[in-house]
Amino acid sequence: MIGGVYCPLSPRDPQHRLHTLVGQTSCRLVLIHRFTKNMFNDDITTFDISSILVNNSIVDTDQLSNITVRADNIAYVIFTSGSTGIPKAVQVRHKNFIGCMHSLVGIDTFNKDDTCVQMTRCSFDIHVQEILGESFSPQLAALITKIDSLTCTVWNLYGPAETTIDSIAHRVNVMSERQSIPIGQPFGNYRCLIMDHNQQSCIVNQYGELSVGGVGVFAGYLSRDDLSAKASIYINDELFYRTGDLVHVDNKGLIHYVGRKDYQIKLHGQRIELGEIERCLLNFASICACVVINWNDDHLVAYVQSSYIDENQLREHCQSHLPPYMIPSLFVVLDKLPLNANGKIDRKLLPPPAFLSSGTGYDSNEPSTSLEQQLQHIFSQAFHIESPPIDVPFGQLGGTSLDAIRALTLMRQQVYTNIDIGLLFANSSIRQLAIAIEPLLTSNQSQESAIAVNESHETNVRLSPSLIIESLGIILLICQWLWPIVILVRWCPFLFPFLPAFHLIFYVICSRLFSSQNNKTDIVFSWNYYRWWFLDRLWNNNTFWLQHILGTPFYNYYLRLCGARISSNAHINTTTIDAPWLLEVSNETWIADQTLLNCFHFNDDNTFELYSIRIGSNCSIGTRSILYDGVDMKDHIIVQPMSSVTGFIACKTVIDGEEHKPISSDDCITHSKRSLSIWHKIYQIIALILLICIHYTLLVFACKIYSIEHIPLPISIAFCWTLWSIIGGFVSIILLKFVVGSCTAGDKYSIASWSYLHKLWLRQLIVFSFHHTWLLSTGYDYLYPYVLRWLGAHIEHNVKLAEIGTFLSCPTNLLELQTGVTTFGSVLIIPTEMTLSGDYRVDHITFGAHTNLANGCTILPGSCLASETMVGNLTRISREINSKQGDVFIGVPARVMPFKMPLRSSSTIATADEMKIIPIWHTCFTHFISKSLLFTIYSLTGVISMLIIHTILICITYRYRSYIRYPLVQQIISRLRQDHQQFICPFLGNTQWLIHLFRALGAHIGEGVIIPDFSCLTDYYLVTIEDDVRLNMHANIQCHSFEQRILKLAPVTIRKSCVLMSGSFVMAGCKLMGNNRLYPFTLIMKNDLLLPNTQWKGLPAKLLTTKATSSQSILVCENEAEQQQSSENMDNLPLQYESIGNTYSNVDELQFMNYGYAEFDEHIDDDIDYCSKQLYKQVLAHVSLTNQNVLEVSCRRGTGAVWCVHNYVPRSYMGADLSPDVIDICRQRHSMISQLSFVVADATKYLPFENESLDIVLCVEATHAYGGSAAVQRFASEVARVLRPNGYFLWCDLCHIDGSDTSIDYLTANGELIVEEKINITKNVLQALDIQSNPRAEFIEHYVQSRDRELFRLFAGLPGTQMYNGMYEGYIQYWRAIFRKKTTTLPII
Repeated sequence: MIGGVYCPLSPRDPQHRLHTLVGQTSCRLVLIHRFTKNMFNDDITTFDISSILVNNSIVDTDQLSNITVRADNIAYVIFTSGSTGIPKAVQVRHKNFIGCMHSLVGIDTFNKDDTCVQMTRCSFDIHVQEILGESFSPQLAALITKIDSLTCTVWNLYGPAETTIDSIAHRVNVMSERQSIPIGQPFGNYRCLIMDHNQQSCIVNQYGELSVGGVGVFAGYLSRDDLSAKASIYINDELFYRTGDLVHVDNKGLIHYVGRKDYQIKLHGQRIELGEIERCLLNFASICACVVINWNDDHLVAYVQSSYIDENQLREHCQSHLPPYMIPSLFVVLDKLPLNANGKIDRKLLPPPAFLSSGTGYDSNEPSTSLEQQLQHIFSQAFHIESPPIDVPFGQLGGTSLDAIRALTLMRQQVYTNIDIGLLFANSSIRQLAIAIEPLLTSNQSQESAIAVNESHETNVRLSPSLIIESLGIILLICQWLWPIVILVRWCPFLFPFLPAFHLIFYVICSRLFSSQNNKTDIVFSWNYYRWWFLDRLWNNNTFWLQHILGTPFYNYYLRLCGARISSNAHINTTTIDAPWLLEVSNETWIADQTLLNCFHFNDDNTFELYSIRIGSNCSIGTRSILYDGVDMKDHIIVQPMSSVTGFIACKTVIDGEEHKPISSDDCITHSKRSLSIWHKIYQIIALILLICIHYTLLVFACKIYSIEHIPLPISIAFCWTLWSIIGGFVSIILLKFVVGSCTAGDKYSIASWSYLHKLWLRQLIVFSFHHTWLLSTGYDYLYPYVLRWLGAHIEHNVKLAEIGTFLSCPTNLLELQTGVTTFGSVLIIPTEMTLSGDYRVDHITFGAHTNLANGCTILPGSCLASETMVGNLTRISREINSKQGDVFIGVPARVMPFKMPLRSSSTIATADEMKIIPIWHTCFTHFISKSLLFTIYSLTGVISMLIIHTILICITYRYRSYIRYPLVQQIISRLRQDHQQFICPFLGNTQWLIHLFRALGAHIGEGVIIPDFSCLTDYYLVTIEDDVRLNMHANIQCHSFEQRILKLAPVTIRKSCVLMSGSFVMAGCKLMGNNRLYPFTLIMKNDLLLPNTQWKGLPAKLLTTKATSSQSILVCENEAEQQQSSENMDNLPLQYESIGNTYSNVDELQFMNYGYAEFDEHIDDDIDYCSKQLYKQVLAHVSLTNQNVLEVSCRRGTGAVWCVHNYVPRSYMGADLSPDVIDICRQRHSMISQLSFVVADATKYLPFENESLDIVLCVEATHAYGGSAAVQRFASEVARVLRPNGYFLWCDLCHIDGSDTSIDYLTANGELIVEEKINITKNVLQALDIQSNPRAEFIEHYVQSRDRELFRLFAGLPGTQMYNGMYEGYIQYWRAIFRKKTTTLPII
């Protein structure tokens, strides 16, 4: 674009059309290449660009003209379809194009560093930007979800060529937007008006024509001023383009596309004027009238009025004058087109197209090769037709574009992996496609052989951990921590308050030396890995000092010294950062405490990578959120607490858990000013100085006791430490009560306000600063409730708290804890909640009697929990949660589970509590004794030796803890273990020394395992971790649980090459079978089994996808044996099904085999068996049972049969089942129902009914257990035999879409049953399985022998089994279908 005007032409267009377009532009030069040089006549000047590519010196640049290009000059011309039959040339200026590009960059669809893939042909205007412009349907969203819903950002972009590529955009949430997908809102420098036929603005949800104004409005149509004037309109002196599109705007301000006000259409991304096709057809001599319609939004169908013409002639004529995308799929020749009363063509009376009837002139329908047969079967599945013709073009088969994509997917799965979509469209029939694919299969076989040879010689690049490097690093870490203390104590005690500065400056120096902005992938245990490890340990050991300056400008300055790019007005309250130099935070952004900024990422191939985290201005990041794997967050974004964030986040977005919601114009973020004034900063400085003085005074007082003679040194230090802890605790609660004070419920605080600094920031500072004093007490300490009551909280009796710090951090006068409340480790009580205005609100928090708060849960202000409520691990409770007695909550945000907490009996209350309270004098005494013992050993052996002795002592006492009977001794040992974890273990994180420590404590851990922190594991002797397992920070493996204060233990097994990302949580009894990845905030529930090579995410965990195995992650032989056993189980389904039926028939429990179609309000009645009424309603939705003879195959215990008889009044209803025991139960229970009878029958062999004696046969979830295609086909033949002509067979069951068990195909293979309707209901079935998983699991545990439980779990569809995971991932689907018996007709002679 250097003086010329760019006008792309498509080589797919016919020569006649190309000449017309060239003549219309009056162009001087056409650039060609070797494939297009023969497409133009000699009278058109052409230039072969290949000559420039081969010899770039052919052009003398000195002879080129010196041309000045201005913004108003035309940049390019794009042709669009014209209703007059002549394409319209849209002229776009340079300023239009530049403005559009700025808009696209502004919403971050791409940036200068991105690489774009050209997907559209060059004659389509969107290729200039290279983003596909296909109409975005809910079906397309569902397809994208199935293919890839996490690793890509999906935009729905709208814009005619006349407004320069795109003008409206919407970021699509493919997981939640399934009904109507809007085209969005206009770009920042565009403007949209929606006007009715009177040129008046439309209101919300009123249809009107869309007009677009702004920087992208075109310069007009080339040489067609009349059309330009017709398409343009001036409104308030601003030029708008009238699109002709009918739209409406919803309550959120989002624009929705409705249709056209004329006959222009958008088909497969191309704008088409149907009038242009009609003009082309009318130029054919024998046609006197015609009309073209868009059939089902996927096919062009041309109706022509002529007495002598055939389809081939029409197709050839169109191919010579129109581009391929404008050629009708079908031509319907009529003697006369239908007319209305006004003499115009009546489109409503046109006959529907019969696509397959157009294929009668082709050759035999029989495939001649096995490949053709395979492709025919695939297209039968994809296009939903029986035996599609071999030679008929795909466009005439009547399928949609999604059907074509489905066919392509099946071909890639079953025929050849690398089939290109272009190959599908270039070979328009099954036979042509088979001819094109055959050479690919031949070459692929030779390539696979070569790859197999190469893989056999491949050596994996792996590094073993270096104990030498880790040992030297640990020694250096210890020295840099202890040396400043020793120096200050001996020579400069008055400088002791400056101790933090020495430690913090040392990190700055090391980060400048070792950190790298070059974030290339590297191997674990490489030099770069150990550089990151050393910096991470340094940062982790400095967090106590850093917590004193959180939320102040001093923290921002320090992060800048470490290499981060932080605005001076940012408010950062977290120290959980694993690579601070990769952090970028813009102006007035607020990041809450315990937010995890996770830059470090373990890949699946034994490598790691560091990602940068960028956060825009005026963002609010809630507490305990995790930002991981590279974050690019724009402005005005709210991240609710406990949300996980990765990738690009557009402006004005609310992230709540996994959900991303745009902020509507009604809820627009209006942040109050967040910049602290100079007086605010002085206040923070004064508070810090006073706090330092308080600590210094306490240390001086302790030193006076230390200086008393005749007291042994270890005892003196231990007494000083204990006394300092007691006094520090008292000082902290006095400061909280009398300096900070109480808060009023409902108060809102702006960050840049005195109230916020005094009531919230100062409270956090005091709690952080005196955190170590509260280590004097132990979990569930007797003192905790009394302290909180004195501070104003309403605490009833028998309340047990694992930690007090989280309660001190929030306004205690707003807390109410009723009788029997229990909180476990890492529970977080958030003091404030964010508002859209940028303020922070405090409110009451109430826990009902006997409420249990599990590990890692988070409670927001305004929460009110009913009695007997259980809050699960990693669950967030807020004011929106309405709880009832006994509710169990899990998730972010919390959702109630379909089961209740068991009721507490008086005996359970009296005897079951295993959480013992320790008296306060025991606490102080054991603290003093443990410290005395510790310092005695240190004084006798030295620092290094004592570290070793302390570790050995911890290991021995833990191994032999069962032999220690005295409570006081147990408490002293517990204190020693706590000191070891606090002062020694932080230096060992992410090293093999920590792994050796875990092994010494009884854990079974393989080679190359990385665990970041000692707190990641509990109950070490129950943990088994195999080779190359990686844990990120705050990942947790827990082998115990307290259920109503009763301790329960169960082992956890983590097989090879698993990755547990930050914040993931594995509960007791779980098994990860190998090569699994758990994403942040993933909760693996008790006793879950995760299949190998799978990825999981969610609360509770859901299967995300299946990972491809690699040579670096081959599972152990035991896994292979288990997989083979699972395969053998699937092959023996009929025998196993009978075994399950016999077991099931002997108990009066939940109808075990029925996967169901349940709603959340569906429940099990106490007096009858369970059956899924919703499933029966769906199966019987379109067929009447009234006065019909009905057979239900595999009726089980007849509950569904009884329900059908009562609700549908059939003439007769017969139930058949393979098990005699089941039929006996049915006859005993339901013998009084006159229309109902039962019979024993093996449906795969013989149904005991006369030929054509039944009207309807019903089969719910039985065919998948019949044992293969032959048995299913025999069953289908029996069904067809007993059905009357046109009788219905109603069916629902599982289908494997990979072809291994396509039950629908087997049922129709004999040609006697025809599919009338089929619907995929997998989503509903998964919902039902989630609801029913607990009672099914309890049934298996109670009635099934241990050797058979895994098989029963499989049939029950429990989470973690092959059935459940297959449906969740998509390679197993659940369908319901209606078949009709084919009517035999005799030929007419």
